[in-house]
Amino acid sequence: MRQGFPPVEEFAEKRAKRYNEGRFMRKKISLNWPIPSSRFAFYFGAISLLWIAAAFTREFIVVAALCDVLLLFLALMDLLVSPRTRDFEVERTLSDKMNLGVANKVSLSVHSRAPVAMKVWVRDEPPVHWPVTGTEDASTRANANLAEKVAPPVARLLLPTQPGRTTRDEYSITPTRRGEWLWGALSFRFQTRLGLWHRQARLAPSAGEELRVRVFPDTSEVHRYELRLREGRLRDIGLHLQRLRGKGSEFESLREYTLGDDYKDINWKASARRGKLISTNYDIERDQTVIVAIDCGRMMTSMAVTRSSHSTKGRDLNDIEYSNVATEELITPLSKLDCAINAAVLLAHVSASMGDAVGVLLFADTVLGFVPPRKGRLQTGKIIDAMYAVQPRLVEPDYISAYNYLLARKVRRSLVVTFTDLIDAEASRELLQASGALRRHHNALCVTINNRDVTEMAHVLPQNSDELYSKAMAQRMLNGRLSALENLRRQGVGVLDTEASALTIATVNRYLDLKARGAL
Repeated sequence: MRQGFPPVEEFAEKRAKRYNEGRFMRKKISLNWPIPSSRFAFYFGAISLLWIAAAFTREFIVVAALCDVLLLFLALMDLLVSPRTRDFEVERTLSDKMNLGVANKVSLSVHSRAPVAMKVWVRDEPPVHWPVTGTEDASTRANANLAEKVAPPVARLLLPTQPGRTTRDEYSITPTRRGEWLWGALSFRFQTRLGLWHRQARLAPSAGEELRVRVFPDTSEVHRYELRLREGRLRDIGLHLQRLRGKGSEFESLREYTLGDDYKDINWKASARRGKLISTNYDIERDQTVIVAIDCGRMMTSMAVTRSSHSTKGRDLNDIEYSNVATEELITPLSKLDCAINAAVLLAHVSASMGDAVGVLLFADTVLGFVPPRKGRLQTGKIIDAMYAVQPRLVEPDYISAYNYLLARKVRRSLVVTFTDLIDAEASRELLQASGALRRHHNALCVTINNRDVTEMAHVLPQNSDELYSKAMAQRMLNGRLSALENLRRQGVGVLDTEASALTIATVNRYLDLKARGAL
């Protein structure tokens, strides 16, 4: 997706024409006057010292006056002989669809019609608090002090231009929130030939023509799955695709009987025709249904950092979000809801690719959205469209109303995978009650994301009374959580409790295991 800007003066002419014709449309375009450079300020300060000296010695008056005239002449000539903003055309190129927590490329280009080579600074305005890398501002941020790190880094590139040529460069930006976001203006600045002035312009589309970018859940795991599937290397990404013969009920092939085969697998008609015992191979069923239920309530708002090569213990979230040093791996904070949605995307894709019907149910204190289960690869796209803009709410989830809504849809017996979070048995009592009713009609699997910080705190060796108290509270939280999970298991609900970094692969592997065992 490209967004180009013609020269600034053309905008100004069209603006004046529309104003005179009575069809004026307000545009966010600022034509700035030339700005004195630091070199100009240095020369001006030096001449000011001459005037101070002239106050004591009259001989300096003529020298100071001549210097003033010379500086004024050079400044005016510098403006006349230097290129203007209309000599440059800037353009931004990016995709209108981005992935959450993944570095996305943004290209900036400048076409120069100036007669001389110039260095042009181009500054972009992506959504705030999105980490950027590959820019001049981000590369110098490692040595910045704390005060300079308060504000997010700026997407700014230095493009050396040549006459009649187009210069391009790119930077990377990592979205930290899903949904639809507006892109800001595009500004550029360059220094005049003698270095006495800066010329700059800020360009933005008019109201109603803003650049909108949609941030979707991370689909990189889907691409990795398809690539490894074609190469036959699914184990490289941690997936264990099993094909257990004789465990399903869908006919696949015939073969000779071998010692140890189940007698019920013997095909007596084929054995009579061939005069020897023939066994039947059964493949796992493909005509099954998977419903992904995602809790969008209060507990799913907590953060889970899943992309980091360094420990984040004791670090502020803003420090994590703005780690843009090129030598470090980018750390992207994701909420538990974001992690659950990313896992649901790959689960839906794998289920659809294996011939199962897949749907999704989004709920908090009420049902937020429902995609009926369908077959086919296109169903994954529909599910992504339904989930990309959903945000967690500071309310308690209503499991009973969500499951009653699902039961009222009269969906055939399905595997219902619920992504949620648990604290203790008392807080999860409603989930236990709702799961009991759901279990009578569907196969239920509850997927939870454990808190790594709490687990580490519970196993730390305390050095003082404060650490001892923290360890006791962490152990109490873990015991309550384990009790709640055990109560779910007693209800016949499958439980998968894992870290955020392993959530996607662990969930898909559990689905593949249940399907291979015919437990759906």
